[in-house]
Amino acid sequence: MTVSNTNQKGRKGRRYRLKKEVRKKFMIYGGAAIVVIISIFVFPRLFRNAPEGEDSPVLKAIGTISVDKYSDINKTHLKYAKANGIKGFKSNKEFRDNINKYVSKGDLVKIENSGYYVVDKLTHSHPYLTPEAADLLDEIGKRFQEKLQENGLKTRYYQVTSLLRTGESQKSLGRSNVNASSNSSHLYGTTFDITYARVFTKSRLAKKYEIADGPAIKLLSESIGELRNEKKCVVVTERKERCFHITVRK
Repeated sequence: MTVSNTNQKGRKGRRYRLKKEVRKKFMIYGGAAIVVIISIFVFPRLFRNAPEGEDSPVLKAIGTISVDKYSDINKTHLKYAKANGIKGFKSNKEFRDNINKYVSKGDLVKIENSGYYVVDKLTHSHPYLTPEAADLLDEIGKRFQEKLQENGLKTRYYQVTSLLRTGESQKSLGRSNVNASSNSSHLYGTTFDITYARVFTKSRLAKKYEIADGPAIKLLSESIGELRNEKKCVVVTERKERCFHITVRK
């Protein structure tokens, strides 16, 4: 009896081992599968190939992004903003109560998607500028399109990421962005930001795709620099926010 019990216990406790070559293949292919699964979740854009007409944009890198470093300081921006802009709104409520009056008087114009640019989903600003700033925004687009054609590149649309802010929205932005000045030229309707992180291959009026397009963004940077040299605007290249901060001059 004792021997029999021992044999039964031995059979129950027996451990089976895969052959060496089987274990090796399992480790190779199993490890590769884990890497692919992790990559899909961590880097989803790399595995997306959206069909024409998909709502969500696909970010594709084309070339190395290199832009000119413009360094007009905040004091200079404020100088032209105060001289040429509106008085400014202290709160979002004041903005809502008075914006129609400013528009009807011609002091501000609404900025919407155009043949040159798309307007980002704004969280700390409102889509309005002074007429002079709006004209500058269009002039940048006009020169940008001309440069694209001259260099044999397809049409691109740049993205406007910030426009008119109120004192309230500027204060709110300062809590999340330590580089945001409490007295910003954005308060006067003379200033806008254009991102250099991406451009679009289609207008947001239709379906669109966004790309990190080095050659095109370099031409956008040059267009802005030309207008700066002509004293039409002052510009600072903001590295952390990855945008051109632009204020119109008269």
